[in-house]
Amino acid sequence: LLVRMAPSHVRFGSFEVFYYRGQYASLRELADYVIAHDFPALRDTPRPYLALLTEVVERTARLIAQWQLVGFAHGVMNTDNMSILGLTLDYGPFGFLDAYEPGFICNHSDYHGRYAFDRQPSIALWNLTCLAQAMLPLFDADDGDAAAAQARDVLAGFEPTLSAAYAAGMRAKL
Repeated sequence: LLVRMAPSHVRFGSFEVFYYRGQYASLRELADYVIAHDFPALRDTPRPYLALLTEVVERTARLIAQWQLVGFAHGVMNTDNMSILGLTLDYGPFGFLDAYEPGFICNHSDYHGRYAFDRQPSIALWNLTCLAQAMLPLFDADDGDAAAAQARDVLAGFEPTLSAAYAAGMRAKL
């Protein structure tokens, strides 16, 4: 018997399912559920869905910084394996660097190195971009350009958050 324990098993891909099916009412219901159960403080913000994306971007950036700091390599970093809570969850094959090897690939079926150790930050941002796209109807259903601009502004916070968390972690090591 295998039991997976986590505060939530909602993933980025959970949002994509409803987006690609055009089930925007279900998409909103999922987002409302996540906010109510996992981020209740966001309910009272002026734009709760945008605040949710911001929180997920920041948590994911800090998570990836932690992975990079300890040499953790996730084997299959697709959107169905990325937690909305910014947790390490359902990673299938994984590994740790024994020696610093930026191109380290822990998944034998990752022939092109998509999820190589040094690519994890860019793949995380790619996955966050997919999540943001899935959430666009929640930001501004009437103006897709405005929704996309809002999402891009939030996604722009990934790199600075990742860099700050990584630098803080490296300073703590020293």
